[in-house]
Amino acid sequence: MQNTIKRKMASGVYLSPITQNHITHLIGFSEDPELINTMGWHPFGCNENERFIKTIEILTLPDCGNGDPITFSIISQKNNVPIGYVTFKGVNNVKAKAEIGIAIMDKRYRSGGHGTESLTLAVDYAFNTMNLVSIGLAVFPSNTRAIKAYEKVGFMTVDILKNSWTIPNGKQVDMLLMELNKY
Repeated sequence: MQNTIKRKMASGVYLSPITQNHITHLIGFSEDPELINTMGWHPFGCNENERFIKTIEILTLPDCGNGDPITFSIISQKNNVPIGYVTFKGVNNVKAKAEIGIAIMDKRYRSGGHGTESLTLAVDYAFNTMNLVSIGLAVFPSNTRAIKAYEKVGFMTVDILKNSWTIPNGKQVDMLLMELNKY
């Protein structure tokens, strides 16, 4: 079981192992048009906790492993409510790498540094607790806010994954492949 990850930072979030109550809370934000556009998902109904978890734990990078996903809720320190999630998927202990996925689902917490802070906490956990040496992610090229957060933490674009994601209207779209290496 994962531990809660806290560190004193500016925007005031911490990571906590995700619970069913957290999922139920987060699902309430899934109809936000910005999330639909940036995450490429269909909104979730109130009883779709399992579909939510399966969706956020979908592996998109081709060269990761098949280790069990590790998912955290992003919790606001101000009021101790979940505002998003971060998940490690495709953990490959042999190559010491994994894919990371993150979303600030509560729009009241976007553009305040919460995503960057959450990502910083998650990267520290990946490199220093999970002993990973490489973390990858896939992001829509149009999701410029997320790309800026990834770049602040040190991720670099290394490839374009052509027609790699099917969005809700059935169209295949490109994704940027970004990576961060410990060394």
